[in-house]
Amino acid sequence: MQSQLQRMCAGPMFARQMMAPSQFLVPTQSRTFAVSEKVLKQRMKTVNNIRKITKAMKMVATSKMKADLNRLANGKRFGVNAVDMIFTSDKYMTDRAPPIPSESEELIVTLTSDKGMCGGTNSNIIRSVRDYIA
Repeated sequence: MQSQLQRMCAGPMFARQMMAPSQFLVPTQSRTFAVSEKVLKQRMKTVNNIRKITKAMKMVATSKMKADLNRLANGKRFGVNAVDMIFTSDKYMTDRAPPIPSESEELIVTLTSDKGMCGGTNSNIIRSVRDYIA
């Protein structure tokens, strides 16, 4: 029998030869993901908690987006004619205003949101503008 020091100094090739044959027959678990039922239950609980948090974040983002849309709808009547009103009511601006072209031109200003979880809304806005132009 070899001493412990000799086994520690031996290379990997010799270390394999020194192992008892019974060690090869015992299955060893290489991953420690679900070592026991307790760890697995804790992992499942953690995943469910993350799912609940994500759902709550989505609900908050949805309610904020609805409030923003309501504010936008309420303020729409103030902004629709604002530019025309500025040009027609101000004497300085009417004198400096360029002549109105015979062909009507259209300027499209696209506004998207930078709030969390609004990627779908932004995509719909861009898609609507692209369809309008085409």
